[in-house]
Amino acid sequence: MDDKAKSRQYFNHHSSTGLNKNGYWNHDYKATAKILQDHGVTNHIDIGCGNAAFLSYLHTVAPEIAIHGLDYSLEMVRRSRERLPNAEIVEGDAENMPLPDRSFDGVSCHMSIHHYPHPEKTLSEMNRILVKDGIVLINDLTGPDWLICLLNWSFKYMNTGDHEVYSRKEMEIMLRSAGFRDIRSRNLTPFSYVCFGVK
Repeated sequence: MDDKAKSRQYFNHHSSTGLNKNGYWNHDYKATAKILQDHGVTNHIDIGCGNAAFLSYLHTVAPEIAIHGLDYSLEMVRRSRERLPNAEIVEGDAENMPLPDRSFDGVSCHMSIHHYPHPEKTLSEMNRILVKDGIVLINDLTGPDWLICLLNWSFKYMNTGDHEVYSRKEMEIMLRSAGFRDIRSRNLTPFSYVCFGVK
């Protein structure tokens, strides 16, 4: 079973757990939502949206923003639709999104990109679905080099579909290679960062 299949299986089961309801990293949501608001986003999609924990927060603080989500787990999609019945939530692969070109002015990925075997494909797809001057925002795990190495080593022996954690510098390079500009990043906590740029 490859990492995509492991992720789908894990999150189909994990969608019903209490811990998952509000997201693991809701501390980061305040910061990432503000970045999107400051950029003037009006039509936003969260990739790997899970059960819409971030989208729910964004809708609370900025109800004027149209919200959308994509997830590979059908159970997560169902729970997101129940939680946000007026949002458009679709099932799909982040590396081959079933979405038209230039559809959004904001795209985010919260604590999900380390599940993707080919993150460069996901970032290229994010570029494709963004309008010119749209913003991309990646929120993911970080830590000391030894911790990142330990996580990446342990992923090989886990059944959660985690693939690889990337440093802020690596994510900046990948975003630039995917065609984004004005790339910035910062740590939000000792174990999470945000990296964002403009198409």
